[in-house]
Amino acid sequence: MKHAIITCSDEIFGDFLVDHWLQSLKENVNLKNIDVIVIDYGLTKKQVKKLKDNNVLVYKCIRDGFPNSIKFRDISNFLSSRRYDQIMTCDGGDIIFQTDISGLFEKNKNTFRTVCETFNPFLWRVVKKGFNHEDVKKIIETLKKKKLTNVGVLIGPYTKFKKLCDECSGMMKSMTFGPDTFAVNYILYRDGFKVLDQTYNFITTNTSYKFYIKDGVFYLKNGKKIKIVHNAGGISFVRPIKNFGYGPDNNKLKPVIFFAVKWFIKLKQKKKTVCFGNK
Repeated sequence: MKHAIITCSDEIFGDFLVDHWLQSLKENVNLKNIDVIVIDYGLTKKQVKKLKDNNVLVYKCIRDGFPNSIKFRDISNFLSSRRYDQIMTCDGGDIIFQTDISGLFEKNKNTFRTVCETFNPFLWRVVKKGFNHEDVKKIIETLKKKKLTNVGVLIGPYTKFKKLCDECSGMMKSMTFGPDTFAVNYILYRDGFKVLDQTYNFITTNTSYKFYIKDGVFYLKNGKKIKIVHNAGGISFVRPIKNFGYGPDNNKLKPVIFFAVKWFIKLKQKKKTVCFGNK
């Protein structure tokens, strides 16, 4: 049975999706037994054509909230008419693939797999506004003093994944930025998951590994390519990599932003605020 890699995008991130996300995926990942699906939240006709020309399945949906929150509802709807073995969701506007990660689909197949962050900011406001009172209590109690997973890359078996999508979309009262992280983490910590190595969702400012960039490629200190690089950040200003993308002319470190964020994280770590729920 086939596997699926699912992401979502709108017109703003559509060019990156086609020219960098998809290109890096095609050139580095063995897609022989994998369908690639893009949830379309307002892509241009040109972007859609490029995706379809590359054998990507495009699923048009209504954008009535923040894409990373509403995508769980729409992924569930898509999966209702298609059956797969394993499902992977990942961000489409700030991720590139650098090695073949297809082996993930064949390991620990009965549970979810994802990366835990070394530091989690406090987003109590997101939790309290994003869920009803009873769910807020459950989420806080379950995630208290836990390291949150980064849901930018998440993989799991079909049945469990679809159930997670349904529960997430049902829990979130506000389909804005942020609630999806806590809904997914609540389910993962309640039901169990396998922690992946940081290189499967490598956030440069939120990692314990040293790295360097050469000719646009991200390497660990030992010279090995990092598997999946995630230029995370709520707004473009705080993203640590300039001209992020796939190819030799991309990826320049923004030293001021990079070291400022790293300093902030170290400061919080010294105060023992690295986990959700610590104050």
